[in-house]
Amino acid sequence: MQEGVIFQRRASGLVRELSWFDVFIFVVAGPAASGVMFYSVSTAADFPGASLPLAFLFGLIIFLPITLLVAINSATMPRSGGLYIGVSRVLGPTTGYISAWLLFIGYGISSGVLGYLVVGLMGSIFSTAALSSGVGWLANVGAAMQTTIWQTIGGIIWVILFWYIAYTGIRKVKNIMRVAFFIPMIGTIITIFWFFLSGGTANVAKAFNHTWGSGIFEQISAKAIELGWAQSTFSFSATIGALIVVIWAYQSITIINYAGGEIKTPKTSMVRGFMIGTFFVGMFYMIIVWSVYSAFGDFISKYDFLYDNNPELLQNILGDKVQPSIPFFFMSITRNIWLGLVISISIALWFANSILPGFLANSRLAFALAMDKSFPKTLSKVNRRTGSPTNAVHLNAFFCVIGVLIMTLSVKVILSILLFTSFFIFWTFGLSAMLLPYHKPEIYDRSPVKWEILGIPVMTILGTFTFIAGWFFLYLSMENFTPVIMLTLIGVMVIGLIVFLIQQHKNKKAGIDSSKIYSDIPPE
Repeated sequence: MQEGVIFQRRASGLVRELSWFDVFIFVVAGPAASGVMFYSVSTAADFPGASLPLAFLFGLIIFLPITLLVAINSATMPRSGGLYIGVSRVLGPTTGYISAWLLFIGYGISSGVLGYLVVGLMGSIFSTAALSSGVGWLANVGAAMQTTIWQTIGGIIWVILFWYIAYTGIRKVKNIMRVAFFIPMIGTIITIFWFFLSGGTANVAKAFNHTWGSGIFEQISAKAIELGWAQSTFSFSATIGALIVVIWAYQSITIINYAGGEIKTPKTSMVRGFMIGTFFVGMFYMIIVWSVYSAFGDFISKYDFLYDNNPELLQNILGDKVQPSIPFFFMSITRNIWLGLVISISIALWFANSILPGFLANSRLAFALAMDKSFPKTLSKVNRRTGSPTNAVHLNAFFCVIGVLIMTLSVKVILSILLFTSFFIFWTFGLSAMLLPYHKPEIYDRSPVKWEILGIPVMTILGTFTFIAGWFFLYLSMENFTPVIMLTLIGVMVIGLIVFLIQQHKNKKAGIDSSKIYSDIPPE
């Protein structure tokens, strides 16, 4: 090790390719699409009286200060590793490492889970088209794509595809995201207008019956009421309870900050891209949910009630039990089954669009840990031709495959683990931002935003809010914890600590003072 080089090397080797518009695209595409495309309608019966558009507005109010803080932090420390860099420099290497390790596991597995789900989602779209049109080959394709074996194979194919894209470098990632972003966006915009222009519940009922058969809409409504569904007035507490869906929908909105070392003019691009993107996401979510509920009204809750409690009855009515989703409701009223199929598949690509940002962010997080000598140094290797941290990309792909394979386990177990691992870092990041102006003034001096309110730095105020929100996120994620989930998380943390301790032992044997690594931010 050359004297004076405390990181793995003097320069990261990464290339700054991303503009503020790319930041915007990743902010919009990164969040888990299932939060709005599925859970916004598939949990309608779980939160009777809830206003989903209002819940998504609350989500926007919660996440706007957080994303502003993330943007300021990323502009202050524009390096790969994102929130981990700030946490490790203020709260210390161990806290920073544990936060980053859990996030790395969560993001890696999430990308694989999304790959698995998008195959099943497309299968359900084909099955819906087959049920309403009677086209046999659509039924065969749909049934096959919803089997465990083909969802697993398809999920692994998605992982391989995005592994290859991420491996070829940031420039290809940027260009593909710029194109892929607009496909589901256009499909979703068409869907929104279709719902708003559907002409109200009476016309929606006619269109639904045209697709599924005479009187089916009314039959589903009547059966739900007969079996216990009841009309609910607006409930503020139910709206707050629905935040579990909303938080999941916003979950990955800050994901691009982990690739901060590849953003041009980060001091301006981060704040601009993050704030415009977050506001757009919040408004987009609210409009999507508002449009579908304005078209179908409480039929959504009735349908979800039957799907949850009497799926066999719903199967007898429709010919199969079709999971409630925005693509399903759109296909049910388009009248033209082929138009509905094409638009619904384009919407499903939101899931695929969420995988590539995860690949980019997680490989850069592993790269940052390696630059800090907390992960094996081979993970800091950068391909000179593509500017990609190749071994870090390979490691992330490995965890993505694990994510595909564990989809055979209980969904509640998977979601609880993913929520906890993904949100753990928010409270540590909030605490580090609170303390940064006071504990690390030399780093705070680099911030492009040094506003104060009553003498208190805005970064500290935003950090306090994020710290509190982080604990709220953990509370929501732990509501479904079981001893099995807790033991699994403890095991994951122990494995991570073993890796960390081995690396620290190697650093000590090599005569490296680890405290010097965390006294400054990594090189560009």
